[in-house]
Amino acid sequence: MNRLRDTSRGYGWVSIALHWITAILIAYLLYLGSSIGALEGPDRMEAVNRHTSVAIASYVLLLARVVWRFWSGHPGPTAEQRGWAFTAGKYTHYAMLVALAIMLVTGPLMQFGYGRDIEVFDWFAIPTPFEGSMGLADFLHRVHAASALFIFLALLAHIGGVYKHTAFNQDGTLAKIIIPGRQSNDAAMQSAPGRSEGEP
Repeated sequence: MNRLRDTSRGYGWVSIALHWITAILIAYLLYLGSSIGALEGPDRMEAVNRHTSVAIASYVLLLARVVWRFWSGHPGPTAEQRGWAFTAGKYTHYAMLVALAIMLVTGPLMQFGYGRDIEVFDWFAIPTPFEGSMGLADFLHRVHAASALFIFLALLAHIGGVYKHTAFNQDGTLAKIIIPGRQSNDAAMQSAPGRSEGEP
């Protein structure tokens, strides 16, 4: 039976949807953010506006991604996933979410620090609530950029880990974030009809 909520050994539909949607958004935002530094003048401001517009339009969903994972916790390993690799992946996952939360805070504050209103496409604008401070804005920019770099590097490690688990370990790691409520092999064996706990 498909599940919305996570199980003790797998993800539900909510986690799966949030994972893939935010993965696409973060990859796109990293691309947009990385393109800003090479531009100047009107082109730079246009790139900044595009980056902030996508980020603000996605803000609630990205925040939900962070809150949902910390609120629901991280599913435990399946029988095939036990070991240091699962623990490392779990805490790398949490660290990426902390970095994402930092970016959600520093991004808008950085724009306000520069004395800019946040324009979201042509839909609406969020006026800055305080006077600009270049010192504060520059500090927030460094924190924002460092968090983005960490997420990028952690994302590469995450993709490498998925490749390792899929190509070499074949332990169902990728299946957990595609198939909701996946059982471990142990649980499946115990629930099989006519099979006792000690039976092979």
